[in-house]
Amino acid sequence: MFSPALQRNFSEADEQGTVSEIVSFLQENPVVSLATIDHGKPRVRPVLFMLEENGRLYFCTANAKNMFHQLQEDPSVEFCSVSKETKTMRISGDVVFSGDRSIKERIIAGNDLVRSIYQRADNPVFEVFYIEHGTVDVVDSPGLSARIREF
Repeated sequence: MFSPALQRNFSEADEQGTVSEIVSFLQENPVVSLATIDHGKPRVRPVLFMLEENGRLYFCTANAKNMFHQLQEDPSVEFCSVSKETKTMRISGDVVFSGDRSIKERIIAGNDLVRSIYQRADNPVFEVFYIEHGTVDVVDSPGLSARIREF
């Protein structure tokens, strides 16, 4: 479930369950194009959506990567994912890094690729982050208006 503020925003605006739609969409389309800022220039790369917990969308990276350093310098991000049916979801906000061991353990246990890279949750290179204070923009089909909500 999303944070109470996000849950309230979507519940008031859309009785048909937009909150669960976001998580379902990302589970079905887990590769997102994540944009960061590097010395005033955008940098985009593919990143895997890992999981949702307590209203937070989690991703991971290594603290030796440029992306990690860019996020430390400027936590503002936007990512986009597109389904086979061309439904598009963009989420923007600020990254917050988390040292929550239980989240790291769930990510390692739930993703073979991540486990092959980091092996264990206490790997000092392994970092997890979530996005907060942002917006969700959903376009169901090209040419249709976007549904935009803040969280």
